[in-house]
Amino acid sequence: MPWRRLFSDPAEDDGARPAARALRDVARLTEQLTGASAVILSLTPDRAAQLGLGDCMIGDDAGVDALLPLATECLQGFAGAGNGAGAEAQPPAISEPLITDRTVGPGDPAMARALFLRTGACAGVLALCLGSARGRPLDAAARDRISRGLDLLGATVETLLNDRLRDLELRQRLAAVHTEMQALQRASECDPLTGLTNIKAFESYSRALLQDSARPALLVLFDIDRFKAINDRYGHQFGDLCLRTVAGAVRDCAPEGAVVGRLGGDEFGVVLPLDQPEELAALRRRLDAFTNAILRVTAPLDKPGLGRVSIGAAQFPRDAADYEWLYNRADLALYASKSVGHGAATLYDAGIGARYDHAELAKTFRDACRAGEVVPYFQPMVDLGTGAVQVLEVLCRWNNPRHGLMAPEAFPSIFTDPQFASDLTRHMARESLAVFAEARPGLAPGVKLSLNLTYFDLMDREFVFDLQMMLADTGVGWSELVIEVQETVVLDEGSGQVFRSLTELRRRGAEIALDDYGTGYGTLSHLQTWPVDMVKIDRSFVGGIGTSRRDRAIVASILQLSQELGFRVVAEGVEGPAQAAVLRDMGCDLGQGYGLGYPMEPAELLRRATPRADRSRSAELGRPAGAGTAAQADDREPSDPKDKSSAGTRKGCISS
Repeated sequence: MPWRRLFSDPAEDDGARPAARALRDVARLTEQLTGASAVILSLTPDRAAQLGLGDCMIGDDAGVDALLPLATECLQGFAGAGNGAGAEAQPPAISEPLITDRTVGPGDPAMARALFLRTGACAGVLALCLGSARGRPLDAAARDRISRGLDLLGATVETLLNDRLRDLELRQRLAAVHTEMQALQRASECDPLTGLTNIKAFESYSRALLQDSARPALLVLFDIDRFKAINDRYGHQFGDLCLRTVAGAVRDCAPEGAVVGRLGGDEFGVVLPLDQPEELAALRRRLDAFTNAILRVTAPLDKPGLGRVSIGAAQFPRDAADYEWLYNRADLALYASKSVGHGAATLYDAGIGARYDHAELAKTFRDACRAGEVVPYFQPMVDLGTGAVQVLEVLCRWNNPRHGLMAPEAFPSIFTDPQFASDLTRHMARESLAVFAEARPGLAPGVKLSLNLTYFDLMDREFVFDLQMMLADTGVGWSELVIEVQETVVLDEGSGQVFRSLTELRRRGAEIALDDYGTGYGTLSHLQTWPVDMVKIDRSFVGGIGTSRRDRAIVASILQLSQELGFRVVAEGVEGPAQAAVLRDMGCDLGQGYGLGYPMEPAELLRRATPRADRSRSAELGRPAGAGTAAQADDREPSDPKDKSSAGTRKGCISS
């Protein structure tokens, strides 16, 4: 018997197609078991839409056309009765009223069975026509047999429809769970302040993007310059606004397919997929585009200096073939940018790796010490009243054959490793004491040598004894030493090992100088509890002393308290005669800076310390090349190229 109409062909992925095939098989089974000339399985429109199924009709045109009115009538009647029971109604019990028995067409017997879902709602009707009876009424036995068979087949259809409904409900719940899980995943991967991916998600997505070495990419790291100062000056709310603004600029400037994330407080990262490896000029244009975009969006915030970012970048796979090394290379480039000034953008190359890869530098450091490449330089502290040199501070310089003269800012990892830091201090102390002992006959009486100590040195109980042995070997006395320690090292050390070490050094005769005073978080009142003889005012307060009332007031308060406590005061960063004059008039004892004397290599110190009858030895030490007295020195460039290299460093002490 030909198909009149089949179920619609639903999509495979929602499970409707297997259900449609099963219902079609039941319709064919109804035809075979009852001998029907026409079979109709019809669903209500709302259930058909809900379940994703259509109608099925079997038979010739005449039989189906004769059966359709009965199926439609029963469908409307049963659907109205079932739906009136409400969504929570229980399905009616299987009984005779569920089956309609009448004749259709030329008097052929026909029956229809209502189909109900487990919710009690009518889903459709299963109807059949016995055309083979040719208008003869069915006897009771035949009627009962066909009615029971139709009822059983209708129950089977109901089971299939309920299974389909449960499948849909399960799929909907799973879809809801999936949507919720996606939302949770997005929340777990998202930085709540900027809306960018967080560092964990950034790493994960970046690794996925960097799987294929045939697809080049560029990793770019951003660091907002002076962000701490922005927070301190304008408040954290403005700082958050600044972060969101910069994040938006980075995101909008990144091309489609890039990974953009916030990596830390004021650090951002982007991995840009490239169509092909690019030349340096093209890569620099990309970095410039980021820089300009950030400057444009931060300009309306109307704050001076805002919008400057340091940028470092490395290309995959040219510079590194995996994420860890690529990030390391980009970070070195970022470090190089920050070391040359604010707002710089740097692309990684082999030279940057050799100069700023601190792990590699550390590997060669001990060999450099043994080879005599790590040497002491000596910068004078000058009496602002007389111009006479009072103290020579030892500064560390690494005369690297490949990179030239390097100040400690170029190899900071040395100072974060306890063993390397301790080895460096002992090396510098040994070398500088030897030079000082040789130069001492040509120095003015009372000139002292100043050594910078780190936290690790002061925590080492053996250091004082090691220093004692060095003094004995060179013939230098404890009273000729000044021990410098940074303010941040001694804070909160009222009774610990650092305090005990300083106390012991002072007891033996060395002066204790508090370096970079004013940059820590202590108060002036703490000075009375520390073993201190000298205070060095940080250069950040000295630079504006001639123009800034605030800086002048801070310096004046330090001077007043220090004088009352009996401390000598040294002003760091004195760059010219005007500053020196102001400080002298305020009562400052000593000054140190390029305006008073550049750092000298050992040979230069020994040359200047050679006794001559026609000049003042002390004044000669503190006089920059070609200058007058130390107190009157102008701010001119060093005459020696090596001095000029060191002059670019803020301080360069071994504890920096």
